[in-house]
Amino acid sequence: MSNRSHGEGSLSHRSNGTWLAQVSIEGKRVSHTFKLRKDAQEWLTSTTGQVRQGLTYSSSKTTVDELLTIWLAMKKTKSRPATEEQYRRLTRLYISPHMGSMKLQEVSPTKIQRLYLDLENQNVGRRTIQLVHTILHGFLGHAARLGLVAQNWADLVEVPRPDKREMSVWDETQVSKFLMTVPDDPFYRLAFTTGMRRGELIGLQWKDLDWNTGMLHITRQVYEPEGGGFIFQEPKTEQGKRAIRLRSGLIEALRKQFSTTIPLMKAIAGDDWQENDLIFPSDKGTPRNGYNVSKNFDKAIKQAGLPDIRFHDIRHTVASYMLLHGEPPTRVAGILGHKVAVLLDTYAHYIQDDQEKVSKLMDDLTTVTAIEFDSCNGLQQKESVLIGKTNEK
Repeated sequence: MSNRSHGEGSLSHRSNGTWLAQVSIEGKRVSHTFKLRKDAQEWLTSTTGQVRQGLTYSSSKTTVDELLTIWLAMKKTKSRPATEEQYRRLTRLYISPHMGSMKLQEVSPTKIQRLYLDLENQNVGRRTIQLVHTILHGFLGHAARLGLVAQNWADLVEVPRPDKREMSVWDETQVSKFLMTVPDDPFYRLAFTTGMRRGELIGLQWKDLDWNTGMLHITRQVYEPEGGGFIFQEPKTEQGKRAIRLRSGLIEALRKQFSTTIPLMKAIAGDDWQENDLIFPSDKGTPRNGYNVSKNFDKAIKQAGLPDIRFHDIRHTVASYMLLHGEPPTRVAGILGHKVAVLLDTYAHYIQDDQEKVSKLMDDLTTVTAIEFDSCNGLQQKESVLIGKTNEK
């Protein structure tokens, strides 16, 4: 057993060229071998720091996967089902294979950075790598608070910025042509009227519609877990909870859906019908499958002979149309369920740039105009007077 005092560390260069770092924890020696001196020194500094913060011998043996399992269980109680499932899937696919068996003391900024580079080389999308970073940052922050790592190493790495995907939108003629191919389907008409997300459309219930005022309240969306089935959940943000006013034409189309289409669907389904009060149910009364919704949209596009866009691009089309026609960004953001800052960042190039109007306004404000008037002594004089807000006496 080592005589080294608690928390004391040492670094030695071995005959085979590797570096041996050792730390005494509760009278027991914990050691690790590195190829490079800087990696050994980094581990040594980190571990001795954690010992000073209360690291025990047993916790020094904890692996990334062991603590990640506990952290993910904690997140489950605080996160939306979609977020929790996404975290578990990304952990299983990208974190555990690379770092799962690693001891927490072995985690370093260098190894995290190497993980991100490896994922990029494997053609993993940058947005996915950002999400992996979010998981690691949250997990290591938890580990740091427990004193299991010296600090949140994820703070010290560079995360690749996601590539901005060029959004595809249709013009007014293309939207009209598409809707002419599906004239009796209020689902698409509502999508192109409001820019609602796919999950929000699928989750709409009749109780969300006020027939008298024409107000449609968005209070939920449908989430489809990996194992099948569906879950109703609230929108991700407070802005997602909103109300949109519909005009009489669309209200009448929805009234036909309620009084004619839904009863017919129930009659055909018979005992297989599952009542969920949905405005746009599947043929069994359950929420429509999101993948099938997008697939059917693709088929309708081909039938109409239009350029391919994603279902989500309907939302982009609605936003661009409203902004190009001069609707205030605050109003558009409210309809789409966006923060105004997000809307401006995403759709700034669609906002009208009427510089001619602005330049005329400011030119009028700052123009010096000469006028003639009679002075008090009756003599005719000319004086220049500033006309506008700039002239204050």
